[in-house]
Amino acid sequence: MPATRTGADTVTALLATADDLLTEGLDGDGPLTPAGRDRGAAYALRIALEAAVEAALTAEEAGLGGLRSMRAKLLCLHHYAGPGRARRAHALWNRLSAACKYHHDELGPPHAQVHAWRAAVGVLVTELSACGTAVEFPQQRGSENPLPAEASPR
Repeated sequence: MPATRTGADTVTALLATADDLLTEGLDGDGPLTPAGRDRGAAYALRIALEAAVEAALTAEEAGLGGLRSMRAKLLCLHHYAGPGRARRAHALWNRLSAACKYHHDELGPPHAQVHAWRAAVGVLVTELSACGTAVEFPQQRGSENPLPAEASPR
């Protein structure tokens, strides 16, 4: 369990970093511009979300902590955290990833949007750390007896 504890500490530190970037220096003094602070907060939030997903998969001891691709981890999260949480995590991760990319001809993420993402990541991190049991896969139609009648044990 040390990996999970470290993951929780990392997530907490990243959320605190995002909070600092969103609240400090709003008057424009300092080396970072407001747009730079917002983009930096988006980076911290995305990494916090990635760490929370990693911790949730590692806590399940399913051998999924070694997955390298975040997309693969988000797909696996459907089983361990439920489809609703996994969809929210995937959508939030996609938005944060887009916000982290710098294009010289595009504006960065708006300050209010990054604040909304901060709230959403905070809720999702709490939910992911609280869910400790795997969600069962729904039964597929017609799969009550997967064996043909002649192969069924008697």
